[in-house]
Amino acid sequence: MGRRAAAHGDQQPQPQQSSGQSSFGVQTITSTDQDLDLYPVEQPPAAAPQPEPVPQRTPFAASSVGSTLVVSAPEGPSQGAAGLARALPADNGRTVVVVDFPGGDQSTFWPHVVTALHGRGPIRLAVSHAGTMRPTAPAQWLAEQLQAEVVAPDGVLTTVPGAAFVVGTQGYGSWVKFQPNASPMPYGRRFPVPQWEAMDPNSPWPTGEIGISEPIPSGLWLRAQQPPFDPAAQDSRPIVALPCRDNVLTVVVGGPGQSSIPIDEVCRLLTALPQAARSRVRLVPYGIDAAIGSLVADQIGEPIAMFTGLPVGNLRGGGPAVVAVDPRGQQTWRPFVTEVLCVPDEAVPVVSGYRAPVQGLTEVSPGVFALGDGVVLEVVPSGLWVREQDEPYNAAEVRTLPLDPEWARLTVGTPGRTTPGAVAVHGAALVERLEPEVRKLLRLVFCDSKVIAPAPPPPPPVSSPVAALSTAAHALSTREPSDNGTGFFTAVTPAEPEQDRPAYVSMGAGPAIATVTSHALADDPDEAAFPSDDPDHAPVRFRVDGPLPLQPLAQWEAPPEDNGDRETIAPDHSSSDAERDTVRRALGERYGVHAATVVRLLSQRPDAEEDPAAFEAMVTDLTALLACVSQDEEMVVETLRMGRLGRLRPYVACIVSGLNRLPVHNGIAAVWGVSGPTGPRRYRHGEVLVEHGLLDAVANPSQRVDGVTEYLIWSVTGRVVEVTDRVAVATEERVVFPPGTPFRVLAVAEAEGDHPQQVLLQEIAGPAADLEIAGMRPSVLSQLERAAANLRVLPVSHQVTA
Repeated sequence: MGRRAAAHGDQQPQPQQSSGQSSFGVQTITSTDQDLDLYPVEQPPAAAPQPEPVPQRTPFAASSVGSTLVVSAPEGPSQGAAGLARALPADNGRTVVVVDFPGGDQSTFWPHVVTALHGRGPIRLAVSHAGTMRPTAPAQWLAEQLQAEVVAPDGVLTTVPGAAFVVGTQGYGSWVKFQPNASPMPYGRRFPVPQWEAMDPNSPWPTGEIGISEPIPSGLWLRAQQPPFDPAAQDSRPIVALPCRDNVLTVVVGGPGQSSIPIDEVCRLLTALPQAARSRVRLVPYGIDAAIGSLVADQIGEPIAMFTGLPVGNLRGGGPAVVAVDPRGQQTWRPFVTEVLCVPDEAVPVVSGYRAPVQGLTEVSPGVFALGDGVVLEVVPSGLWVREQDEPYNAAEVRTLPLDPEWARLTVGTPGRTTPGAVAVHGAALVERLEPEVRKLLRLVFCDSKVIAPAPPPPPPVSSPVAALSTAAHALSTREPSDNGTGFFTAVTPAEPEQDRPAYVSMGAGPAIATVTSHALADDPDEAAFPSDDPDHAPVRFRVDGPLPLQPLAQWEAPPEDNGDRETIAPDHSSSDAERDTVRRALGERYGVHAATVVRLLSQRPDAEEDPAAFEAMVTDLTALLACVSQDEEMVVETLRMGRLGRLRPYVACIVSGLNRLPVHNGIAAVWGVSGPTGPRRYRHGEVLVEHGLLDAVANPSQRVDGVTEYLIWSVTGRVVEVTDRVAVATEERVVFPPGTPFRVLAVAEAEGDHPQQVLLQEIAGPAADLEIAGMRPSVLSQLERAAANLRVLPVSHQVTA
């Protein structure tokens, strides 16, 4: 005993003896009754009990994960097994079991499974293929060993929210119940069993020459027979993963890239189901036209409920979370209307499920939310509808529009009526409050006044959506801040009456200021030097909050002899519907933010022309221009200079179209250009130059750029963009020219000392412009020379954008 204590560094109690040292050199102590209870006392060998065997390590572990028992190696279950266990629902009256087989031969582990499950009653065994119908099925052997019922899958086990489903292409492809000394029995594909499973075909069922109905966890998938069903295929995975709902039989129709399923075959499948099952059916269009619900309802003569997209999950405290799917199978955006009821011979579907589009709105009736000022927001299958609170006479035109997975549509106003100002302003305000994923695919649609049906007495007329915006903004901006409710109208204030603005703009300071006539902000567009002949392009005063990034330095080139190899946009281009659609999608979430700014800008126009048909085009063009000058100008200019527009062509087209909507600057502007590698480039009198990118000049510079060539240009068609710097309390007028605008060199002042080279240019704008310029007194050249002298005395900025 003394040797053991010394060897292990501790003291063990010894039989009672006199105090002193033992023969092994260990001090003896007197044991008490309590000591004897804690430490066994060494006895003579004859009376000593046999030593207990060292306990052997258990060859398995049985641990509970959620409501599931996991049998695994002694080290415990793997992450995969634990995840499966957590996903399985509880089974009333059975122990749900997951077996996590250690590496190697599975057959050697089954005896340990028997040991772990003894006495646990009926078992639901969550092991793929364990319930095959062969006599050697592991589930049958386990039932005999345990003398208890075992339910196991005859196929691959997969879990989705709400069910554990058996996928099988051979055998029963279902759960199978095994009893000792009895034949196995199929037990359904899903666990727990939904209300409709007994009425659901349990095996693939051809519906005709094209389609086949495949069982899936959530119900049925009516898909094309070719290619064959593969649960692991890219297009199949989201369908197999749809949640299983106890009282909803989901019938998915179609598939991306598959042959379209005839309506007759859809109806054949539905009418083959018992009436009790049809009442639980929800159609799901998968990459196909969402109008299928109305077509099916009309043909079978019964109301048909339909999800507007894939019901991928549950919302907290609400119905299913539905996501739209485009024809390529890509999930795009979450519709606000999640479910509709299609009634036979009724064009307008009944909205039976929806989600709130914006948090904090008051719901005045199902799916209709108050925005204030007699304006409401209604959820419709195509997206959202901002309208007057009074029920419109022709609401069907908006409510029958099906969901478009490519776009989230925001309809502002009522078709056939001029959009009131309050409706338009609330529509623009709503853009900034929508979810980012919706704003990325938002399509803003302003209704026009084209009469499409007999109308009741209209409200007091307004000249146009733009003028109505101005009127509403003026009225709403006079309210107390606590009354606005939306946080938008505080930013929409009426344009303050401008003081009499001189018809001249300055190009410098001091007594030698050059003055030039400017019609950039003329109230009457007919007074502009070269007004547009198109009434759709009445000038829009375009004011941007700055400061903006520095404009790119000009890169002048001689006009190419042949433009055939260069991609560019004509200076007089007007954007097409397709180009604007592409831009709205390409700008993504930026579109909504910039479009709201543009609408606020248009609401302040004092000279708005009635042009409701082109209002949406105007908003998109100006939104593209705003995105360009505030963020993308350098990229756009470089792309134009390369002469290969590619996918940027629609964007550049809308930018140029937006420029054509702005006022013309007739006068002097300054721009800075790149010098050559060996010094300033040599220019000849009469030489013609172009900038293939956008040319961004300044009409009233407050400073000049150091170390680069200065160009003073006489503008004829340049367009005015006002940049307001509220921090510096200053306004800069930029003059932007479309790509490829030609200029003629009038004179060159060579570099001298600290003064850079200066080149005086005149825009070439056709015979009429040249004739008017030739008759000006003082001459254009004289005014350019005086402006060049004034430019030299301005302070220098060292910031250069290459």
